[in-house]
Amino acid sequence: MLKSLLLGKIAGPMIRHGATAAGGWLIAEGITDQATAQQVVGGIVAVGGIAMSFAEKWLGVRMGFRM
Repeated sequence: MLKSLLLGKIAGPMIRHGATAAGGWLIAEGITDQATAQQVVGGIVAVGGIAMSFAEKWLGVRMGFRM
């Protein structure tokens, strides 16, 4: 339960909101256009999801947690 709380309720939204903020910053600074920023945000969210999956598996093995 603690694992799902940490990964699902805290880490996931932090990754999504951080990626959105990064994309907004890139557009505001004129570094990129909207289409490219969306691709960057999508890539960050995808990598974050993969990292969360590995963290979930690692916690399951190391700590004995199961979902």
